[in-house]
Amino acid sequence: MTELIQQILAGLATGVIYAGLALALGVVFQGTGMLNLAQGELATLSAFAAWSLIDAGLPFWGAFPLAVLLSAVLGAAIERVLVRPVEGSGPMVLLAAGAAMLLGINALMALGWGTDPKTFASPFGASSVGFGDVRLTSQQAGAAALVLVTMGVIAALFRFTPVGLKLRAVATNPASARLLGIRTGRILALGWALAGAVGGVAGIAAAPVVGLSPDMMSGPLLLALAAATLGGMTSRAGAVVGGLVIGVAGSLASRYVPGLGGDLQLVVPFGIIFAVLLLRPQGLFGRAATVRA
Repeated sequence: MTELIQQILAGLATGVIYAGLALALGVVFQGTGMLNLAQGELATLSAFAAWSLIDAGLPFWGAFPLAVLLSAVLGAAIERVLVRPVEGSGPMVLLAAGAAMLLGINALMALGWGTDPKTFASPFGASSVGFGDVRLTSQQAGAAALVLVTMGVIAALFRFTPVGLKLRAVATNPASARLLGIRTGRILALGWALAGAVGGVAGIAAAPVVGLSPDMMSGPLLLALAAATLGGMTSRAGAVVGGLVIGVAGSLASRYVPGLGGDLQLVVPFGIIFAVLLLRPQGLFGRAATVRA
């Protein structure tokens, strides 16, 4: 039983990272209908920014907010400059734009920092925390707490603030929101900024574990996409639940299913996704249809 609990906790700690990325994907998708394939690259860029600031002598807790702010500003700038001109061009154009941004940002990071993995020291130390025989590394616990707090702040913003109400209104029906006097352009840019910030936190939290390189978030982004699909692209709560389920499923599969260690553990999460898509295509918490005008 102790081992089972250990595996579940490890899966939850990993799943929180997937949940953060899935939440960022969902926020962008709700606002613009675009699947932002570059979300992982934006998260990686934020981690590189934090690493550079720390390398220049800034402490982690000074570099962290600056890097997240940079990711938010970059997210808003991308929406304004690259996404808005093609926003009404159809899903294939938006998908191609996302792929182009993924390749472009990845290439720029490779040019700026190289392709060799870099060590990102854990800000939480090398100890462990837990109760009895159930333990997590301080990095796992700290990173999970960091991402959870960030997602909690975003949830509170959406639920309890006038800005959050406007974000939800624009995501549901931009035309109606515009008639109510909401400046939809600014709100969409803000949504991209929030997605950039959440993704940046997830990237910085993951860097000490996966190693800092331009491709470090490629695998987590695929699992975050699976999480968003499982929970529902139109549901922020669903994205979080989906990320946790994917994390736990992968952890348990790698430990208890023979032959599914390493990368092969991905078979189980994606098997879950296919089952959900067959039975409930909109995801566990998503809506069957989204009104867009």
